[in-house]
Amino acid sequence: MFLKSLDIFGFKSFADRTHIDFSSGITALLGPNGCGKSNVVDAMKWVLAESKSKNLRADKMEDVIFAGTANRPALNVAEVALTISNENSLLPLEDTEIEIKRRLYRSGEAQYFINGRQVGPSEIRKLFMDTGVGKAAYSVMEQGKIDQILSSKPEDRRYLFEEAAGISRSKAECADAERELEKTKQNLQQIEISLAEIKRSYDTLKIQSEKTTKFRKIKEEIFNIQLDIQLLKLKNFIETKSRNETSIVEVEEKRNKVRKEIEDIQNSLTENTDFVKDLQEQVYACQNELTKIMGEKNGKLELQKQQSTRLAEIKDKINQLEIKKTNIQNRIDNLNEEVGDAQSNLHEKKKYLEDTKKNIESFQQNIEAAGSQITENDERAAEKRKQIEDLESQRVQLQKELTAITEDIVTKLDAKLRDAGYSEGAMNQAKAKLEEIVGRLRIFTEGRKNVFGDASKTGCRSAEEGTKLLNEATAAFEETHNMILSLEESLKSYIDASPAFISEFLAPEGIITKKREIDSKISDNIKLVNDLNQMIKDLNASNVTLSMKINEYKDTLSKLKQNEVAIAEQLKSNEEKITMLQRSISQEEVNLRTNDDEVYAEQRRYEDTEEQIANIQEELAEIEQRGAQIGDKQRELYSKIDECNNKVSGKQNDLQKKQEQQDKIQREFERLSISIGSLDTEIRNVKQNFSEQYSRDLMEYEEHMYTITTPPEKLKEELAKAKANLESLGHNINLMAPEEFTEVKDRYERQEANYKDTLKSLEDLEQVALEIKAKSSDMFLDTYNKIKKNFHNMFRRLFNGGHAELRLEDPANILTTGIDILAQPPGKKLENIALLSGGEKTMTAIALLFATYQVRPSPFCLLDEIDAALDDKNVSSFVTALTSFANISQYIVITHNKKTVMGAGTMLGVTMEESGISKIIALRLDDDIEKIRAEVINENDDFVEEDVEPEQGVVLPQRPEPRKKAEQTQGDEQSVTEQNTDENNTSSDTNAENNEAQNEQTEGNDK
Repeated sequence: MFLKSLDIFGFKSFADRTHIDFSSGITALLGPNGCGKSNVVDAMKWVLAESKSKNLRADKMEDVIFAGTANRPALNVAEVALTISNENSLLPLEDTEIEIKRRLYRSGEAQYFINGRQVGPSEIRKLFMDTGVGKAAYSVMEQGKIDQILSSKPEDRRYLFEEAAGISRSKAECADAERELEKTKQNLQQIEISLAEIKRSYDTLKIQSEKTTKFRKIKEEIFNIQLDIQLLKLKNFIETKSRNETSIVEVEEKRNKVRKEIEDIQNSLTENTDFVKDLQEQVYACQNELTKIMGEKNGKLELQKQQSTRLAEIKDKINQLEIKKTNIQNRIDNLNEEVGDAQSNLHEKKKYLEDTKKNIESFQQNIEAAGSQITENDERAAEKRKQIEDLESQRVQLQKELTAITEDIVTKLDAKLRDAGYSEGAMNQAKAKLEEIVGRLRIFTEGRKNVFGDASKTGCRSAEEGTKLLNEATAAFEETHNMILSLEESLKSYIDASPAFISEFLAPEGIITKKREIDSKISDNIKLVNDLNQMIKDLNASNVTLSMKINEYKDTLSKLKQNEVAIAEQLKSNEEKITMLQRSISQEEVNLRTNDDEVYAEQRRYEDTEEQIANIQEELAEIEQRGAQIGDKQRELYSKIDECNNKVSGKQNDLQKKQEQQDKIQREFERLSISIGSLDTEIRNVKQNFSEQYSRDLMEYEEHMYTITTPPEKLKEELAKAKANLESLGHNINLMAPEEFTEVKDRYERQEANYKDTLKSLEDLEQVALEIKAKSSDMFLDTYNKIKKNFHNMFRRLFNGGHAELRLEDPANILTTGIDILAQPPGKKLENIALLSGGEKTMTAIALLFATYQVRPSPFCLLDEIDAALDDKNVSSFVTALTSFANISQYIVITHNKKTVMGAGTMLGVTMEESGISKIIALRLDDDIEKIRAEVINENDDFVEEDVEPEQGVVLPQRPEPRKKAEQTQGDEQSVTEQNTDENNTSSDTNAENNEAQNEQTEGNDK
């Protein structure tokens, strides 16, 4: 993979559309402070989906859009396009050339493109995962990144090793899996709660459904048995009626024949014929009337029997409706209890929701208060920095005064020395002679002291020894006196050789005192600046603590909002449940009203039937009375006929016999007529009772009537048994239970299947997370060991000795452990990297960066003034190492150092010909500059390029030969060369200021 070009339009100071072509190897990016060099780095980070505005040195993301100058209006869009060669297919796309583009409008709308296809920022980040390229990888190294690598927090260094190990994508996938796992656990918990609720309804309705199903089955069995009984009864009535109709036809024929014979006998009678005939007709009329009365009576008796049966059936149905009413009322009471429980639960949930909202509001207020405190701290820090700027201005003025007074001291001192004829040789000679005499005097007096001391201890053994000792003492004092005279002469010579005007400089009102006063002011100024810096650090530390609290508050706030959403869902579920229960109650109340209507109707029918029975009994009494009257009349007529017939002798006996035969036939006819009428009534009553009881026509089952083989006695036994079974079920039957159970069963089975699927998904996610973690741990540990070995070797080469070591803080937890860096430059003890100097830290970070490149090199890398803290020797080592890796990766280096520039194959100049507008000029280095670069690189003879071999499998692109002719894309070559020369000449003068500015920038970034 190779970085081909960068197109910038409207991004920060690049108001014009700017195209930058990149070459392989090392490219130096030069330009004075404030010209927009770092904006090129920010543009690359921005197009690689950097989402934090502070990492782009902006307060908010819209600040990266060109804000305008005095002569240029502001733009409304910023666009950066990065073109990358993908010939080795390092990126998981089939295209050999890939263009990454990002566009931002001032309205806040953002767009991302890959080869013209609009995508999201996450897709761009995933595209570069595990390649070493990206906003969080090691393809962009700034001084802030150096501090991040060498942070005091070992866990902050993991990203470098994770990217090198190629587990960034796996880590992101693992994080997604863990988020999905947590979400699945929450879903599983909700499903378990819902499943438990449905299971309770499921178990209850299952028992009720089984009972109701059994109830329905028995009712159906009773219906079928009663149907068979009624059909057999109907069949018996129909067959009997058919036989009676056949018999009555035969009897009617016989009656007509006897009547004809009687008429013949009566015709033979002369005198009494007409009278007897009239009497006979009256007898016939009475007989017919009696037949009608008898039929009417039998009909009324049968009707009374039917009404009594119907009355019992109505009473039984009323009892069933009362039982049904009790069941419905029980269900309504149960549903009302469930509604009460649900409303109570709903009230508790609403109260909990209100408490949660209050907590959310409280945490939001805490976050706002902490944010306000941070803003206040930032303002106070800004005031302190303003005071520091004023103090630094004062210190600069004091430095100027100190420089001036120092120059005055030197000037005056030279003049005084010339006026005094001061000779440093004469002064040194007088001083040496003075020191010689003092030494001789010290040695002589010590020797005499020892001699006289011994004498005083032993004493004088004779007068001669005492005289001799006194003579020696006299000679010793004379010698001492002479030495003192010589000492005085030497001291006078030394004083004469010393400049006499020194006292003027050292006097309280002298120039040295004034210099000391300025030094004291400068020291006080520095101390005050240090105090202000400490205050700023304390404010920053307070802001960090407040930021941590804000993050904690935000985490808690996020959880509270999740709880709020979950509770809202539960409230919605409870409200839906209450609505469903109330709908069920309404339906049951409708059923109850319907049942009450049926009870009322049946009671009316019961009363009507009782009234009809009473009317029938009254009609029977009337019919019996009319029958008695007609019987009496008939007997009276028979008596008259007998009187007439006694007058007739001959044929009267025959007539009597025929009349007796006629009466017998007539009685048979009447019996059959009554029976047929009664059977018609029975048939009609059977049909009517079945229709009233079951609301169905009995004749629908006419075909089944002729297929029944079970005898009635057997059917009655089965009916009694079925009614006993029905009675054993009790009266509390939920008639809608099977339908409700079917609905709840479907819900339960769906929820149970959902629970099993969710549980399986949970197990799969846990397995995936474990596999990803195990694989990532192996990859991380393997990469860590390689980098650890390479880091030690690279550190020794860059420092020309010493020892460096990486250590895992918690080896038992590979995926979360921090990484400690211990460094021991030559001549120092092994110590934590936080105790090293700025230059040593930078070199250590460079060693770690190149050690990482030996394992997984980034295709291209941007280095933003990371050599600022290095001295010339370390810069040479850095450039040598950088050049040795130029055939592995492509480097763009922002620098002010001449040696670093000499190590580059291409130079990119950034200028501001127009105020506030950056412009790019590109040059190729010629052969002469290439020779100088080689000389600079070869200054460090200890670094062997062949030692920097990448890991096996890494493809190393060949470094192209430098061109001899300059390639100028914008501007004039001579002006650019003069400009870059002037910039390089001023770079060393501004290194200290740059370091201070970068330290302030680092503190701002940390804040």
